[in-house]
Amino acid sequence: MRTIFSLFYFRILNMNWHLINDISLNHSTNSKWDKKMSTGKTKGTLVWISAFFSFLAGLNVFNALFLMTLWGSDSIAEFLIMDLKLGSLSAFAYLLVSTIVTFVLLGLTFFFMFRGLPADPDVLQRLSKVEADLTLSANMLENMQIGFFRRLEDNEKATDQALQKMKMSLDEARKETSNALDKQRKALQEAQKENKQNTDLIRKQTAEMTGVRKRVEKIEKAMLPAKTKLTSKSRLEEVKGVKPRLAEGLKIMGITNVGQFLMTHPAVIAEKTMEFPENVTNLQALAQLLMVPGIEPNHAELLVKVGITSRKELADQDPVQLCRAIANVANTYVEKGKMSPSRVPTVEDVWSWIRSAKP
Repeated sequence: MRTIFSLFYFRILNMNWHLINDISLNHSTNSKWDKKMSTGKTKGTLVWISAFFSFLAGLNVFNALFLMTLWGSDSIAEFLIMDLKLGSLSAFAYLLVSTIVTFVLLGLTFFFMFRGLPADPDVLQRLSKVEADLTLSANMLENMQIGFFRRLEDNEKATDQALQKMKMSLDEARKETSNALDKQRKALQEAQKENKQNTDLIRKQTAEMTGVRKRVEKIEKAMLPAKTKLTSKSRLEEVKGVKPRLAEGLKIMGITNVGQFLMTHPAVIAEKTMEFPENVTNLQALAQLLMVPGIEPNHAELLVKVGITSRKELADQDPVQLCRAIANVANTYVEKGKMSPSRVPTVEDVWSWIRSAKP
């Protein structure tokens, strides 16, 4: 059986052999080239040639597969050059041989490719120069590292010395500060003791001055006449118990002060103002008693409660008996919360009132 791919294969093979011969001739004419470069080019040429034959063998593998697909594995493949028959093989054997040849040629191609070319002297010289530069750089770097570490050690030593000096200075400053603080603390303690003594002395002197002031005040009260709460010119509203309605009625009557109020008969006032006569009498009694020096409004009210309604009646009283009567009423006021115990009149107070009430 004739095949188109067989004829194509052998024609290409014939052309490649002529190409190889041409390459060999050209190689012989260029014998002046450098030996290293010639060897490298020869190996490169062998790589290309083996790769080309590997390609052709691969084409035969595809050709065998094509025949087996069309005619089966028992079909016969004939090999012809022009009309000359070179031989024949079964399609399966053709596939097997083509596959083996393809792998063999691929192996030769990879062998030539990875065998390695001899090194170029210029490249070696450059590599040597680069290696020398790297060695010089490494030496310089090592020297720099040594210098750097030496400077670092020197700096550490200087820093340690400076820190030691600072530590010594701080210790001295701490001691000096501690001594100064101790001195200040002792001075403060002494000052506190002196201040305490001075404070006690001042308190003692203040207490003495307070006692002296009280005695002086008592003497002044004894020497100076007591002031009265009311005078004849005082307003009616200053009398405890005079309500606004009563004051307005009194003003209508022409009574505008305490003196006029006392000079008017209680019955007349009661009639004109529609007030109870007893209330008017008590109010006039309060007014008379408040005109006695030393008598307060609460004291005047107590005197009215015990029956003292005029200055003359007060002047005629016995101090002790009057004080007893006032004390009974005052205790009732204290129980009801109307008066504090400290405001209860004493015998001295009653004696002073009686003495002031006398003409």
